Amino acid sequence: MLSAKGNDRILQVKEVTRRFGGLKAVDSVCLDIYKKEIVGLIGPNGAGKTTLFNLITGHYQPTTGSLYFKNEKIDGLRPFTITEKGIARTFQNIRLFGMMSVLENVLLGMHVRLHGGLASAVLCLPREKQEEQNAREKARELLSFVGLGNKEKEKARNLAYGEQRLLEVARALAAEPELLLLDEPAAGMNPQETMELMKLISRIRDEMEKTILLIEHDMKVVMGISERVAVLDYGKKIADGRPGEIQQNESVIRAYLGDSM
Repeated sequence: MLSAKGNDRILQVKEVTRRFGGLKAVDSVCLDIYKKEIVGLIGPNGAGKTTLFNLITGHYQPTTGSLYFKNEKIDGLRPFTITEKGIARTFQNIRLFGMMSVLENVLLGMHVRLHGGLASAVLCLPREKQEEQNAREKARELLSFVGLGNKEKEKARNLAYGEQRLLEVARALAAEPELLLLDEPAAGMNPQETMELMKLISRIRDEMEKTILLIEHDMKVVMGISERVAVLDYGKKIADGRPGEIQQNESVIRAYLGDSM
């Protein structure tokens, strides 16, 4: 672990286990994430990576162990509440509203930050109108940031696959997270799209000052942008270190990377 970061820890996964019947999908995992880090989470299929994401975001509850976000215990909280506290994610399988516009999809990501209630919306109060205008301006800024500034009126389903991935990132950013979880963001992208995605992830950290934890099978992406890489195998964390250290770790090579590295 990189203890030099001191008190800048934003997420602590503490001895977390998740059982499904007799299967331990996550087995006594400890993981610390520090502010403004980009951390890669890798491992073979079925290693427990997405289950860990689901635990962090409240979609699953740990069987044992605890999770802390900014030193506040979050296991037991609902996903909506965890998003409010500052954690947002994308999904391995794209979950856009295909018949809605690109802009509308991003606006949906802002719902946890909007304050106008039903009464003010029905009555079209000035505060409600101003909040809606501000939300649209911010959504357009996010679309421009991810490279979709000229696509706001298109239906989400009409976007190219790589563009849909970018839209999911924009929608997650609309929730104003401090910690952004990306679940295989490069899946299905061509090499050029992948390069642009790597630049975007770095910009999200550098320009927006976000902390990023990503699951990714593309080793060029993981090793190219991560400052630290954690490795799961059969639900257990078997390594945690800098990319160069992980590439030389014999346990990791046996479990996952193989001779291709």
